[in-house]
Amino acid sequence: MYIEKLNKTHLHEPESFWANTSGNDIIYRYIKEANPKMREEFDILVSGGVIEKPIKDTITYREMDQINNVYSFLLFTGYLKAIKCVDNEKRMYRLSIPNKEIKQIYVSIFSEWFNEQVEHNGTSFVEALRKEQIRNATEILNNVLFQSISYFDYDEKFYHGLLLGMLNDYIVASNKEYGLGRADIAILPRSIMDRGLILELKIATSMAEVRSMAQKACEQIRQKKYMEGLLANGYEDVIGYGIAFYKKLCVITKV
Repeated sequence: MYIEKLNKTHLHEPESFWANTSGNDIIYRYIKEANPKMREEFDILVSGGVIEKPIKDTITYREMDQINNVYSFLLFTGYLKAIKCVDNEKRMYRLSIPNKEIKQIYVSIFSEWFNEQVEHNGTSFVEALRKEQIRNATEILNNVLFQSISYFDYDEKFYHGLLLGMLNDYIVASNKEYGLGRADIAILPRSIMDRGLILELKIATSMAEVRSMAQKACEQIRQKKYMEGLLANGYEDVIGYGIAFYKKLCVITKV
């Protein structure tokens, strides 16, 4: 117990009591089954925003399992707080996450669910790249990005980790030296006769420059001779892609 740990040393870090004592499975199911609109509302809440929703005064045990009662259930169980009633007749309330501890529960559950989506789409993404089905690969990656939340930092570290998560079933070299520099990601074939992939990532500062940044990534692959470096290791077939990101959007361009 936390008190026992605290008695041993006053330097022990505080622990989340709520997260360790409550069952969060139903919140996970709400997030998993949420439609795009509801997931966007969860995104607003986790990012510190406020949403307006009608609240039922009472819900039965049977009703709490229904997705349309999610906000009433979360309010009554302490996962949301009512800031203000904006329409008493319609029972419309402004809702927000009550504190940092509860916010961390949402973030943890979102992260767990999102990581499952990332891993689930890895094989189809890589196979689309190997077959040079760029439109299909772009659609897969954009769909995964769309399911992320704005709470995540959309920096190169996030996108790099996202792709590595999609590649768990593959032999991957990250930031390893090939040719005249270090490629962001190399997907190594299990046989020298199979196709290997070089992925170079770029972050755009606006939607307007996403495509040009993907082309810039391709140019870096050519200039640094990443593909030639992988071929020099004995692999017989290697292609490269530049991938540029802007928030929940990506563009993939073949070298």
